[in-house]
Amino acid sequence: MRFQFAFVALAISASALPVTRGIFDKTSIITSTKHINAPVEDVIATLHDFQKMINLNPLVTSSVPDPTDPNTISVTDKLPLFLGLSVPTTYTAKFEAVADGMNTNNTASAGVLLHNEWRAVANASGGTDLTETDTLTLTKRQANFLLSPIVTSELQTSHNQLMNTLASQLETAAAAAAPAATATVQG
Repeated sequence: MRFQFAFVALAISASALPVTRGIFDKTSIITSTKHINAPVEDVIATLHDFQKMINLNPLVTSSVPDPTDPNTISVTDKLPLFLGLSVPTTYTAKFEAVADGMNTNNTASAGVLLHNEWRAVANASGGTDLTETDTLTLTKRQANFLLSPIVTSELQTSHNQLMNTLASQLETAAAAAAPAATATVQG
């Protein structure tokens, strides 16, 4: 049922006149944290591999870097609607590497603006705590009440899967590197 609302909201917002950000904007902040049993340097290196990070998202079907700015990438997602149907949507993502992670600004159709901050911090166990903070703003008041719960839900679901896949890959690589380091010390 919620996906039927998404389809209606997309249709409404596609026909609506552009609205600058104002009092009808809807902003949500979503924060997720994941403990990863891998060195913080490895986590940050992966966060700085923007193409890899995009392709870890289970909704992404394609991504094309801008030839003049490799930190700007055109991304196409396959958004699920209802009854197994989905709709492709393309948006622009601008990436920025920072010392402890990355920032991303996404501009999508239907007045969806998304700012992501990914931060990796070493913890006492030798692993990494990875925190993602998403600031989602819907700027077209005609679609805010319909799109907000759907976009938020899809964002949380897909990014949780992304974090789990990222953790699995990094933990597998760290586990494979550990015996080699132990053998070198003993030898």
